Amino acid sequence: MNFTCKKKTMHEALQSVARAVSTRSTLPILSNVLIDASGDKLCLMATDLEICITYITDIQVMEEGRVTVPARTLNEVVSSLAEGELSISSDERDMLTLSAAKSKFTIHGLPAEEYPMRPTVPEGINITIPGPVLRDLIRKTIFAAGVDEARQVLTGVLFMWNGSTLNMVATDTHRLAFKSVPAPGITEFPVNAIIPARALQELLRILGSTDDPVEVHIGEKNVLFIVGAVQLIARLIDGTFPNYERVIPAETQKHMLLNRKLFIEAVRRASIVARAESNKLRFNTSEGTLVITAETSEIGEAREELPVELDGEEVAIAFNADYLLDALTVLDAETIQLNLSGPLNPGLIQADGEPDYKYVVMPMQMT
Repeated sequence: MNFTCKKKTMHEALQSVARAVSTRSTLPILSNVLIDASGDKLCLMATDLEICITYITDIQVMEEGRVTVPARTLNEVVSSLAEGELSISSDERDMLTLSAAKSKFTIHGLPAEEYPMRPTVPEGINITIPGPVLRDLIRKTIFAAGVDEARQVLTGVLFMWNGSTLNMVATDTHRLAFKSVPAPGITEFPVNAIIPARALQELLRILGSTDDPVEVHIGEKNVLFIVGAVQLIARLIDGTFPNYERVIPAETQKHMLLNRKLFIEAVRRASIVARAESNKLRFNTSEGTLVITAETSEIGEAREELPVELDGEEVAIAFNADYLLDALTVLDAETIQLNLSGPLNPGLIQADGEPDYKYVVMPMQMT
């Protein structure tokens, strides 16, 4: 293998695939990145067998070839080299040589034949979604996904398209986040897939602030996302997602309208004390004021007051501070509505001007 490319190109490629490199596998080769130079393309690939990320770009190839080398070492070397042209080659002993200006490195590699094959995504459902739309869907739902591997279905996010709207739902049974956006005519087939939250977290990082469209290819077992030069493949989670529609309250009797930023600041301050008692905050309303309190024997007490517009009877309920902050900090609206029924019924948070977003959070015992 022998090719040249800009240091910036190689560095960007490595940064794109690095998060898929395995750090805990017993297979040493999964700590490597695969470098494939063929035709006029450079393809870098990394996988931990759960997700696979590739970066494909145009380069000048003098001799085709493939090799794998330790990702961390290669990344450190490339990062340290001077800006400009890189010359990269490998020999029959799987030794990779990098040259730039007056620097030269040789890195021991492993045969490309030992590296796992790139997962395939069969021809099936293909969707194109604007980058900002997909980014908004992910960031406003993914935090509610579970982390308990014993309930693997809950560690994923439900991705649905029903013909006119695209929906994403995540829940860990303590809270549930639902987001819907109009998406007419993007495919002729309905979509119902559970995508691992970790894969979507990596996709969110890849998306960055791009406005580029994202191609989504969904097969029976895998999903492929294409964002410019980067491709991410993840294994879909097999199972039945909970009936989320039953969790979202159909009716509520108490409606609190709050300034989102003031609410966030008050919850954050009170949570300093609440951390010692399972992050529990108590909420009580009285004559147009919301009183937020936390009390622990280890630390002391916290009390916050802020104005509230209340429609319905006075409120007395308790919530986990972190569960509230997770949702409040990803919303963009100036005001939010907290809809309640009773102290033991779930609360429903909605953002002003965003009717297609719903966040359900279970209450805690007041005592």
